[in-house]
Amino acid sequence: MRLARQTSTKLIFAAGSVAFALACGERGGGTPAKPDTTPARSAVTPAATFAVSSDPLKPIPPDNYLARPKSLHQVGVPLALTDSVIPKDNPQTPEKIALGERLFFDGRLSANGTVACASCHDPRLAFTDGRPVAVGIDNRVGQRNSPTVLNALYNQTQFWDGRAATLEQQAGLPIVNPVEMGQPNLDSAIARIAAIPEYRAGFLRVFARPPNPTDLVRAIASYERSQVSFDSPFDRYMAGDSSAISASAKRGWVLFRTRGRCNLCHAFADTTTRPARFTDDTFHNIGVLIVRHNVVALARQAEQAIR
Repeated sequence: MRLARQTSTKLIFAAGSVAFALACGERGGGTPAKPDTTPARSAVTPAATFAVSSDPLKPIPPDNYLARPKSLHQVGVPLALTDSVIPKDNPQTPEKIALGERLFFDGRLSANGTVACASCHDPRLAFTDGRPVAVGIDNRVGQRNSPTVLNALYNQTQFWDGRAATLEQQAGLPIVNPVEMGQPNLDSAIARIAAIPEYRAGFLRVFARPPNPTDLVRAIASYERSQVSFDSPFDRYMAGDSSAISASAKRGWVLFRTRGRCNLCHAFADTTTRPARFTDDTFHNIGVLIVRHNVVALARQAEQAIR
């Protein structure tokens, strides 16, 4: 956020552009607060206490070809960086990713069986839901929109407010959120899937033990890490194909890095691994919440403060 001067109104607030952070909140600049990853323990709050969407939750999206793990042989994939962000205690295996994919699309993880991870992260919509804010169990309305899962493995923190440090922490929180999947705790979700023979066999095959909360989130996180998205025209351009983007796009790229100053937040500074993610993985106060306040009164206060 920057402060600008005009003749009619002495001080106004001008907002810039938003930097991406996967996994949801408003925050000023600086270091994110310590992630709160404690699952909710109370019973599901009655639906009457929540705002309800007039656009009901749609059926769980299909687990089709769009949901499959993506190839690492895409132009622009930073292989060294990709390898470095895989946790040592949760390595990727095809079997674990497949188990996580099945869980990602399974509504039985929610309190009433109607909401899956894929409800808000639909592969047909680039792993978002296309809504201004998310809609969860019993059509309850969330406060923020659903960030994409694509390339979330590279995020330094997860959710818009950075409250989760890892995808494993992120994977469990929607399940116990009363607005999203509505379970009172992860044990309740485990009790449902542990009753399914295929899941019991799958967890034993992948983790050598019965279903449990730790392995549940590890499987889902492994699947989320399989969703890498590169090989765009811009990736090919940065890899040396000068014909991959138009002349207009090339002029825009110059403006992006110079007079537009877009790269101050949407950074493209890693020239070694070159992951074209256009984020600096930090938090910026861009003035969005100023719309909730009396701007004129605040501007007058600011004017008095600097005299």
